[in-house]
Amino acid sequence: MKKLKNLINTLKLKKLTLSLAESCTGGFASYLITKTPGASAVFKAGVVVYTLEAKNKLFNLPLKNLQKYGGVSEKIAIILAKKVRKKFAADIGGAIVGFAGPGAKKGVKVGTVFLALNFKNTTISQKAVIKGTRDVVRKKASNILIDLLYKNLTRI
Repeated sequence: MKKLKNLINTLKLKKLTLSLAESCTGGFASYLITKTPGASAVFKAGVVVYTLEAKNKLFNLPLKNLQKYGGVSEKIAIILAKKVRKKFAADIGGAIVGFAGPGAKKGVKVGTVFLALNFKNTTISQKAVIKGTRDVVRKKASNILIDLLYKNLTRI
């Protein structure tokens, strides 16, 4: 994919590194990035924090907050982006949380995802509601994060 090559090349040119924390996508965004030649020069880590327990143990997110939101909220995505950046000493941290289906927390639609990027003193977040199967949600959410990263490289 041309966009992924451009992303990797731009990160290289700017001498920037990236780490991701993924939940509902199960590491698909990390897969897309690492399948691109040259990714090893810029991609530090991809962590799948699928359960509330994993989010708590790996990133010290309080279980009380996680349980309140089912691990899925803009706030959780932002915290994960900041913490994955710090944990792996990356220039950019990214995160995806959401409900890919078939179920979701009461009052939240299946396909709801929250994405976040953290770099320098800036945090960007985005909510998306994706229609489709569980796999469609995972793939589209991963691509939305990559697009968000690519669009914001000029700010970094």
